[in-house]
Amino acid sequence: MNKNIELRKLPAGVLCNVINILETNNDWKKFMANVPKDLLSSDFEPKYNNEHIRIIEEYAKETNQKCTEILFDEWGTSGKVRPTLQHVKEIALKTQIYRAADEIAIMLQEPLPQRPKDGPAAPITTNITEMLNDSIEQRYNTNMEQLCDGPTLQMKSASDLIEFSKLAYSTGKPISSEQVSIGNKTTVQMKSESDLIEFSKSALQTELSNVQKHSMNIPNLSVMISEDQDITLSSKTISTTNTISSVNYPDTYQQSFPNINISDRIDSVILQDEKLIHFDYRELQTITNNFSENLTQGPNGPVGRIGSGGFGDVFVGCHSKYGTLAVKKIHDQLTIHRKPDIAIKVFNAEVKFLSHFRHKNILPILGFSKDGPIPCIVSEYIDGGSLQEKIAAKVLSEKQRIEIMIGTAEGLKYLHTNKTSLQVPSELQSMEITLDLDSENSCKNFVHGDVKSANILLTSENIPKLCDFGLAKQYDSTAITTYPMGTSAYMAPEGLRGTITQKIDIFSFGIVLLELLTGLKPIIIMNGDKLNINDYVEENYNNDINSIVDPVIPSWIRAKDIFNLAQMCLQRNRKDRPTMDKVYDTLVSLKL
Repeated sequence: MNKNIELRKLPAGVLCNVINILETNNDWKKFMANVPKDLLSSDFEPKYNNEHIRIIEEYAKETNQKCTEILFDEWGTSGKVRPTLQHVKEIALKTQIYRAADEIAIMLQEPLPQRPKDGPAAPITTNITEMLNDSIEQRYNTNMEQLCDGPTLQMKSASDLIEFSKLAYSTGKPISSEQVSIGNKTTVQMKSESDLIEFSKSALQTELSNVQKHSMNIPNLSVMISEDQDITLSSKTISTTNTISSVNYPDTYQQSFPNINISDRIDSVILQDEKLIHFDYRELQTITNNFSENLTQGPNGPVGRIGSGGFGDVFVGCHSKYGTLAVKKIHDQLTIHRKPDIAIKVFNAEVKFLSHFRHKNILPILGFSKDGPIPCIVSEYIDGGSLQEKIAAKVLSEKQRIEIMIGTAEGLKYLHTNKTSLQVPSELQSMEITLDLDSENSCKNFVHGDVKSANILLTSENIPKLCDFGLAKQYDSTAITTYPMGTSAYMAPEGLRGTITQKIDIFSFGIVLLELLTGLKPIIIMNGDKLNINDYVEENYNNDINSIVDPVIPSWIRAKDIFNLAQMCLQRNRKDRPTMDKVYDTLVSLKL
């Protein structure tokens, strides 16, 4: 197995032993505290804080899952650089969780990491013979201490003392029969040296038998297995010989969901939706160059992976009938801390949401694939890239930025004001969403849950399209969840605590407004510190709008109005934030 394999691409269950080790004594907390925000940076900054640890603990209690499983699932699917087995090993060594590092070294068929010679992390033997010898040696030392406690008769020669010591070593109980008194200790009188040797052998065998009989910790393997027999447990083989255990791990990635017939799990509403095209999985494989990780330019356009989200990787390829397509292949590793069919439920929810919401500012879905090992969602390819990329490229005028704001707000307004029920209770339950009514006459509401510049795609004419509905939900006014939604840099304060309403979309949109106004990323590095864009603007505004606007635009016209609207969206109290209707109307009034 390669040390650079990403966690999200590992077969289900491979990290089971590592997870169990980290669960011991809550070592996962030490591990989590040492996970860096940037895996490539030499300057360490923690990715997670105490609030994240608390959320994981609460979610684990709610779902009866292991905290380490939840951590690996979240960490393995976040960030531009995805963690690998090597990263896990390095963090385990840094936190001195050597058993976890040893387990990964065995998986990678590498030498075990060197441990300190002393202290809790010092290596200990698990060899039965060595443990028995240590037990006998300990008893020997105890007997010698007892012998030295009382006086002894003078020995005739040094050889007598040697023989007597052998006898004391060979038996741990008072000796009966013909005995010779030596102070308050006794020994059997032997006729010859050979008699003493034979007696010592017999006593040693009796001692070994007694140790095996009375020990509560050391099993008698001779009773359980034959001399040459191996014990096989799961994928690990433990040999009775004195060698390091060898572990048989799969050489290939998991290619399908275990024990799941995808066709049987696709929602009947999706299968009966005449607007959706059923694509052949092999066709999608062909046009994406077997879901190539590398993006290349083919004869008919781009081919390969163009992005990645929490629930799937997105690939592009040209179809002979439908033109250039975007293919989202659902992550098969979503099973790591949920039921094995959770990814199918995520697939069902996203397809139904995208099929239901047909709007000019929402990514149009074309169909899906269900005949392969992994389900896929097929949509139109939006050729202008993401808003995040366009902001970084510094190519948007003020008029274009305002039009993008208006289009995005219009798509969110359509989503927030749609009252039609999608009938997705099973999907909500699978994501651990519990419903809590704000009022007696509440109606069904929709929330995107992950509004950010990376999830706003632009056409070549800069028309925005909301995408990535993997976290979209329908709920009764307020939903309470212990599973954190969205991206932390865009997350509303109450969202981190588990309260989910449409107002979390408003807060996230406020961060997008600041990105378009300032031209900055949501996280800003300043004098070695990393600040959220909202905090940066508060610290540097000083009633001078020119101190924060993107200097690429020489003369802003609506900067002050955009700033004021962003501040309204970013109110800490969710009830003080405007509705998306109000946001949309305000932006329309600013159109140039």
